[in-house]
Amino acid sequence: MKNQYTQYIEQLQKLINLEYLSQKRYPGIIQDIYKLAERIGRGETIDEVSFFSLARRFVDETMNYKSDILVVLKQLEKELKKENERKEKAL
Repeated sequence: MKNQYTQYIEQLQKLINLEYLSQKRYPGIIQDIYKLAERIGRGETIDEVSFFSLARRFVDETMNYKSDILVVLKQLEKELKKENERKEKAL
């Protein structure tokens, strides 16, 4: 089942595969973001995620503050918030 944020997950994974392919195999923010995207894509319940902290760690580790990965992370965060609000209203 495709959800509203699948496009952002796919974009994140594509960008990581293009820009940081070798780094996703090693512990660090690249691997953390990739694994988070996989978990969300599988529909797993995710505890509170601080996208601000993810973005900050990404910039700290990569020194790339203009990466498209940051833009897609922000879009994913917004879409997940919308989804959570929809779920809360349904209750």
